[in-house]
Order: sequence, then structure tokens, then C-alpha cells
Amino acid sequence: MAVRPLARGDVVLVPFPFADSSLAKVRPAVVVSSDPRHHDLVLVFVSSQRVGQGGMGEVAVLPAHPEYALSGIVAPSTIRAGKIVTVARSMIRRWLGRLGPLLLADLDRALVAALEVNALAYREEGRRDERARLVALHAAGGAAAVLADLGVALDSG
Repeated sequence: MAVRPLARGDVVLVPFPFADSSLAKVRPAVVVSSDPRHHDLVLVFVSSQRVGQGGMGEVAVLPAHPEYALSGIVAPSTIRAGKIVTVARSMIRRWLGRLGPLLLADLDRALVAALEVNALAYREEGRRDERARLVALHAAGGAAAVLADLGVALDSG
């Protein structure tokens, strides 16, 4: 069982169940979601088979990558974002490492692709929300407030 708190991006060793739940094989997996209030973790599968074939929803973790050593993965591997499982924290055998920011960003993109999430709607909603926030800021404090919010210093001279 893992002693350390686990967080998104941690690479762990866990008995990962086969799709039909008949058996499980101990293998590396990446924590996708970890809520300390719950006893479950959402993980994605890491495989050393078919490395670098670049399928949809996959991330290659290769020795040449600058974050490879940080991951704790010992062989060229592929993170398969479409192979997702929820397991109890008590199933974690060992912490191996963690994904660095570059690999974690790649995993985020792979999850969007694997789950066929249409992120465009969320980006558009975010733009609308930010536009409304800036309009309200302008109404309350004028252009100076908007520029200050954006980190732009006004030239006083």
C-alpha cells in the first residue's frame, strides 16, 4: 500500500485489471484523479508494448524525453489514456515517480482525444466568461483597471 499521498501525475505500480476483469497484471499506471477525501484513484494504463506507434489517446514515454527519468518508468512505454480504471488506494503497490509538466500536458491532450471530448465549447465558454469579467472590470474602474489586471503599467510621464 502506498504510504505517501498520491496526486495527479504520479506514476504507481498497481494490479491493473484486464478489460473483462478476469485477471489483473501488476504494471505501471498514471494517477489521473486523486481526491484525498475518497479512497479511490482514477488511473490510466502504461504499457511497454507497441511503443511509439502514436495512436489516438496515447503518449510515448521514451528515454530521450527530458522528463523520462522523473517518471520512474524503466522501459520505453506508452501511456494509454483510453485504458482507464478506478481502484482503491490500498491496491497501490509502490510509487515509481511522476510525470513532469510536459508529459502531463501530453496526457491531458491524450485524455481529450481518447474520451472524444469536444473542448471547443469549454474554450468558447471561457472566452465569454473572461470577456464579461473584463467588461465588468472596465465598468467599475475604467481602462486603468483593465490594464492593471493585465499587468500593464501605465506610463505616468
